[in-house]
Amino acid sequence: MRTLLGSFRALGASWLFAGLLAGAAGEAAAWGSVNRDAALKKIASSSLEQRRQGYGWMADVGTMEDIPLLLSALTDDEELIQGVAQQSIWGIWMRANDSVADPLFQTALDLMNQMKLAEAEASFDTLLTLKPEFAEGWHRRGEMKVLGDRWDDAAADFARALELNPYHFGALEGLGQCSMRRGRNLEAVQYFRRALEINPLLESAREYLRRASDAADRERT
Repeated sequence: MRTLLGSFRALGASWLFAGLLAGAAGEAAAWGSVNRDAALKKIASSSLEQRRQGYGWMADVGTMEDIPLLLSALTDDEELIQGVAQQSIWGIWMRANDSVADPLFQTALDLMNQMKLAEAEASFDTLLTLKPEFAEGWHRRGEMKVLGDRWDDAAADFARALELNPYHFGALEGLGQCSMRRGRNLEAVQYFRRALEINPLLESAREYLRRASDAADRERT
């Protein structure tokens, strides 16, 4: 069950994301119209508060083109900026930008959180038929399959998410967990290292890397 903690970590991101959007909406009302140019302007400011707002707004107005900028902020001198940037990455990834797909995605996540896995899978299947290019849909369906102890199927979904979004550190971490589960510890080490190269804030991946490295060392002796 310990391995499943990574899945619940990722599941929790959707709820935290909802909270962040609520906060961003409140700030938007206070500061007026929010758009990508305004967010980028704030990010370029020397003011920590302005930068925090800009990075936070990116969850709602940013695009996939902004992911490298947000990833670079994961090593910012300010921990506050690191955390806000990380959540805005998830915010961008979790938007299908489709009036049908977005509610369907939220339904699938809700069902997964309720452990209604068969119903969740049906919703994910419908979603991915509608939006096969939506990487986060594949990632979350992989998480759902982990919850159902379907590791080979989960690995296939994580791999598809990574094909669609090469920056997807969550999919890399998921692939590492699948590899560990299947006894492929050296392979798992590579996945966790790649995840941490993209996002050094992933403490769970760091712990899994330690465990996979120890297991791989034991196999060699």
